[in-house]
Order: sequence, then C-alpha cells, then structure tokens
Amino acid sequence: MDESDNTSLLGAAMVSGAQKVGASVVDRALGAIVDFVKDKYGKAKIELGTVFQRYLKNATERYNKVKTLATGQTSREIIGPDSIYVNIGLSYENQEIDTSTVEPMLNISKNILIVGTGGIGKSMLMRYLFLVTAELGEHVPVLVELRRINKQPSDQLSILELIYTCMEDFNVKLPREQFEYSLVSGKYLFLFDGLDEVNTSLSAETAEALQKFSAKYPKNPCIITSRPYEGFSPLETYTTMEPMTLRKEQAVRLAEKIRPEDEKAQEFCRQLEEFLYDTHKSFAENPLLLSMMFLTFMRNSSIPDHLSDFYQKAFDALYSIHDSTDKGSYRRDFRCKALNEESFKRLFAHFCFHSYMDEAYEFTKDDILKRLQNSINKLNLEIIDKDYLTDLRNSVCMIIKDGDMFRFSHRSFQTYFAAYYTAHVLTDEQQKKLFSSLLSMPQAYWKRDYYTLLVQIEPERFAINALADDLRKLVEAATRSNNRNEFILKSLCPGVYLSKDRIGIIPQPHSFIVEIFFIDIIHSMSRNFAIKNDSIDVIRGYAEATVHSSISHILNFSKIDTSDCTEAERERLYSAIISCLGLDNAYQEISDWLSEIDAKSESLKRYNFIDEL
Repeated sequence: MDESDNTSLLGAAMVSGAQKVGASVVDRALGAIVDFVKDKYGKAKIELGTVFQRYLKNATERYNKVKTLATGQTSREIIGPDSIYVNIGLSYENQEIDTSTVEPMLNISKNILIVGTGGIGKSMLMRYLFLVTAELGEHVPVLVELRRINKQPSDQLSILELIYTCMEDFNVKLPREQFEYSLVSGKYLFLFDGLDEVNTSLSAETAEALQKFSAKYPKNPCIITSRPYEGFSPLETYTTMEPMTLRKEQAVRLAEKIRPEDEKAQEFCRQLEEFLYDTHKSFAENPLLLSMMFLTFMRNSSIPDHLSDFYQKAFDALYSIHDSTDKGSYRRDFRCKALNEESFKRLFAHFCFHSYMDEAYEFTKDDILKRLQNSINKLNLEIIDKDYLTDLRNSVCMIIKDGDMFRFSHRSFQTYFAAYYTAHVLTDEQQKKLFSSLLSMPQAYWKRDYYTLLVQIEPERFAINALADDLRKLVEAATRSNNRNEFILKSLCPGVYLSKDRIGIIPQPHSFIVEIFFIDIIHSMSRNFAIKNDSIDVIRGYAEATVHSSISHILNFSKIDTSDCTEAERERLYSAIISCLGLDNAYQEISDWLSEIDAKSESLKRYNFIDEL
C-alpha cells in the first residue's frame, strides 16, 4: 500500500474522533477476549470490556498527539489531516517489511525486536502501530514504556506490574486477575518501547523478564524497540528487524509536512530534493536529524557537515527560533534573563553530563529541580531552578513534560551536551580519570554515541586522554608478534559479524579500549582508507561455508584458529577482515601518531615552543 493512500484511509477512519476508536476492536479482538473470560468470571464482560474501551479511547487521544523538535510546542497528529508522520519500513533478511499495519511483521514472527539508532523513528512507529491496530487491527494493542521498569525493585521486576502501571496512567483500573487470565486468549498486541532506556544494571534482567513473559503467553504478539547494544542474549526467540532509513522521497514528504505554507520551508524542501539529501544523506535519512536540518536551515540557510557542529547549530536555532523579525514571529521571553546564551548552554551541559552519567533519562518534578539546582550551585549562578526549567521547556524545547514526568525532547541532545561539557569544561587530568573509569566498565558500549561526538569535537585530545596509554601498550606488544595488524585485530575483539554488506566487530566486556570507535580513530589517522568489495566476498564465502551461529554470520577468532581450514585459507580470511575494517596499516598508523604526540610534548620543553605551535 502506498504511504499516502494509507494515510488517507486511516485519516478517514479516525475522522469521527477518539470516541470511535475502540468500537471496531471491541467487535473483534476485545469481544473475543470478553467471551473468553466470561466463561470463568460471568459478568466480566461489563468490567473488562468497559476498562479497555476507556483505555483505548484515552490512550488514542494521547498517542495521536505528538510534539517534535521541528514543530516546537505545537502538537501535531500522527494520523489525521494534520499528520506529521511518514511511514518507515523495516528491514529483515535484506527485504523491506511494510509497516502500514502490523500484520506483515507478525506474518514473519510473533516476537519482534526492532533495533535502530536514536531518532530513526522507533517510538513514533510504536505509537503509529498502536493507533492503526486500535482502529483497523485484529488485536487489542497495549503500549508499554519500558523505562518505567526502572522504578521497580531490582530483585522483583515484573512485566505484568509494568503493564498495569502504564495502563493506569490513562485513568483505568485494570481488574488484574481477570486480565491475567485473559492473556491466554492471545488477542493482545504488546508494544514494549525503549529497552535501551532501562538502566544498564537492570537491562539483562528486564530482557529475561520479557522473554519469560512472551514464553508464558506465546499467542500474544510482542514487539520491542531498542537502540543497538550487546545485551539481548536472553531474547533468543525474538526476530530482529531494523528500521529503514528515509528514502529521498520520504524525507521530502516529511519536510513538506512541517510548515507547508512557509516559503523558506518550501525552499528547504526544494534543495533537499535537488541536492541536500545526497550531500547530507547521513542526516537527511534520519527523521530526527532531518528535523534538525530543517530548523538549522530555517535559521542559517545552510547545513553543517559534521554531527557535532550540527547539534550546536540546531541548539542555536532552537534558542533563537523566535528572535527573528520575520513576519508572524515573536520573541519568546526567557525567565532567566541574567543568563546569556553561553551561560545557559553551559548550565544545561552540566545537567546533561551528570544525568547522562547517572543514566537518568526521565525525571519527576522534584528530581529534575534538585538536579538543576545542583548545577546552578556548581556554576555559582543566581537564578531560580523553576524559572530555568520553564525556559528549557518553553524557550528552547529541550525538556518536555509527559504526564507527570519530565524528559528530554530527544535523548541525543542529552548525549551531545554531555560530550560538550566533557570537551569544554573538564581538564585533561579530569578527562583521563573519567575515561579510565568509563572505558573499563562492561557497559562502555552503551556510551558509543557520547564517545563518537567527543571524537568529532576534539579528536586528538580525546585520543590522547582516552586511548594513548593503552595504544602504546598495544603497539609494544604487537611489535613482538609475527603479524602485527592481526595481533591488533585480536586485541580489539574476540570476533566479527557479517550483516548485509558490512562487517562489524563484536565488543568484549572489560576491554582496555572501546573497540567500536577505536576503529574510527584509526580511520581518522589513515589517509587512504577504503573497503574492498572482494574482501567482503572472501568473508561471506567463509561464513556461509562454516556458520558458527544461528543468529547471524558470526566469526569467532578462536573458532577460526581451531577450524580445519588450511593456514593459507586462514591467512586469507584474516587479511580480508583486516582490510574491511581498515586496519591494513593499523600498526604503522598508531606508531606514527604516537610519535607525533611525543614530538609535540617534547617541543613544550624547548624555549621557543611557541614558534612550533
């Protein structure tokens, strides 16, 4: 089904308002649930049916209204005449799965794990699937925000308790015994959003609890979303899918929906179609980054090339979005008038840094005010915490209120400003101690986006403070090996995985270095890096001949070294892996770089060091 046809169909279906939503579900799935429970509880039809009608009505009213960075404080619809939503497909085994309804996904598996990077549209897709299933589907949808499980005791995690909590937010009191019994009917669709927002200390236990829940009630489809990370081992029965990035026509369609009557917005859409999508594809194919592109263009009439510059420009656009003198605009009044933009930004960065390190992504009012006051005290500012919170919400749209909780408009801003604070405020010694602590943690992989931004903000300083000491040890050890680049590869990771047409490394816990961007550092040092397609073919051929895992093509180095392949085949395979990862000259590149920073350090001891700066 064409996306525009689908929007038209659903818009017509929902034109009568939220009161209509739930009626068709009650006639089908909810009716089946009530009939199933009625045999045991007699009058349960009145209680359970009424409760779910109220839940679907109230949840639909809430989930169909959304605020985005591009729309600011104006709520827009996911489905309807004011829709801001563009359907994204899912990728599974190199095929695109239609998401206009949930059925194509469920035809593949009843247990689905959607893994995608931040801003790709996972949460918006979950809202959309809830809405379309409530109106046109064959299940009763229940949307569950997994971050709520952080409030449960670590030794008493309960998915059922989490479901009750999320549903009771919509002014319903679920009859628990009847509901639990009704789960056997298999007529529910559970949409668990944001596994990556669960605290790392609870992530494995939460994944295991989800697996047990879906195993206990196997007839109910379960869909889980998360950013990529290495903690999914308990979800062995879940089929992994990835959100598709926006194609050019989808990106243009989404941009056209933001401010269709604005002439400058129309110019952005024209440039997006003619060349901006192609020149800034890594931004334009991501819905969040595309919205930030839009805001940045509306203020600057141009788009930065680097992600860190991009976040900076996007924040500047949000900070000053109402300061222009264009027709119809106005200047939004800040409560904290004593703060200039730089002080405002640094205060927010301190708050982001500490909440990010605490893995705090959602706050009660008391919690966020306490954290803001701590930041205000740290920076010796004379402002009121409540006023600053108001400015964060209303003036720069960094914080939004969702029910009784406060959260970031998007977590990527928290990550960027945590990196900003690290780069612009912390001393070298503070950075070294911080990185030494963070990089030795088993959960270091979770902070990949944070490190990636630091690499962009200050690549050499990050490399010196975070990696230089261990790189020196690595080079010294590699010097004594027969194949130095192969030694470096095996020191970085226990193996690699092959997915579609790319190769990636498997991070290992307690590694002395965060491998995933160590390779980015190597690439930044290298001047002639390029992946060779014939190397991919060599690896794929070996993987298909000797599959080591039912999950995907995973090549474990210890298994390669003990396999029956000849020494020549083994050397050819390792050579291909090293080439695909851009590590052909790793030993020499690292050695040269270390020599450069040693020379710079030595120059500081000379009297005329200023001339060499």
